[in-house]
Amino acid sequence: MKLHLIAFIFGAGLLMLTGMRATAAAAAIGPFRNVERVDRDIPYVTGGLPEQTGNLYIPRSLGNHPALLLIHGGGWKLGTRRDPGVVYIAQRLAAHGYEVFSINYRLTGNGGEFPNDLIDCKNALAWMRMHAGRLHIKPRDIFVAGCSAGGYLALMTAYTAAGKEFLSKAYPDVHLHVKAVIAFYAPTNLMLAGGQQPENVAYKLVHAYVKNWLDLHPINGLLSASPIGYVAHAVPTLLFQGTQDRLVPPIEASIMAGALLNVHKPVKLVMVKGGGHAFMDFPSPRRRKSLKQMLSYMQSRMKH
Repeated sequence: MKLHLIAFIFGAGLLMLTGMRATAAAAAIGPFRNVERVDRDIPYVTGGLPEQTGNLYIPRSLGNHPALLLIHGGGWKLGTRRDPGVVYIAQRLAAHGYEVFSINYRLTGNGGEFPNDLIDCKNALAWMRMHAGRLHIKPRDIFVAGCSAGGYLALMTAYTAAGKEFLSKAYPDVHLHVKAVIAFYAPTNLMLAGGQQPENVAYKLVHAYVKNWLDLHPINGLLSASPIGYVAHAVPTLLFQGTQDRLVPPIEASIMAGALLNVHKPVKLVMVKGGGHAFMDFPSPRRRKSLKQMLSYMQSRMKH
């Protein structure tokens, strides 16, 4: 059970340890093969905060492109779009013809408590759809993906896109449907942390993220802040989970996949043998294989 707690909170510490790798990866973006350019610090909310911006990776190929909204992790309180796993995914997908909008969002302690960070992500998605023509994006082929807490936000963004939950005032009339969602080692059920002892550090940090929401929804707040609470409205879903993840236990992804299947929603669960938490941050055969599986899945979904 303690492993579940660590899952939701301390992934951010791992990202801090890899910060130097992230900076080096970000510096290498420009000349990456088959990427035309990276437009940086684009605001997705007019008059918004510096955190409400993204980098747009533009493919070299001509014509309209499928697109991906990419969301970084970091325990909801750390991390940036420069994190190494995020940069890796953005570069490779752009090289394969996808237009990638990799975003920052408000973090816990800086106005990003739930659901504000989720609304940021939905605003970024709305910005992509609103400017699809100018950006040469195929509006029917927009995906959303993320790692760790970013995977959680990707799932929440996709599963609440068509509903009235967490509406944006910035883009009230923009349709937010996405083709599919891809989540790497994502926490999917905040009730696991909420069931721990109050003196537990992880309990305190998770509740810092959802505190305002729980004040308004004391009975079902944790469930209504969890992707597993929205499976009835799910889009096609690809879940990646490392079998050696000591932060998000593999059983959590299996439970989520089972919940989706129970309501007859398309889901594919990839158990990455030997993968620990944040395995996309580090060069390895499993990272390359996972990226290939992600690309194959997205290409297959575009046929539907």
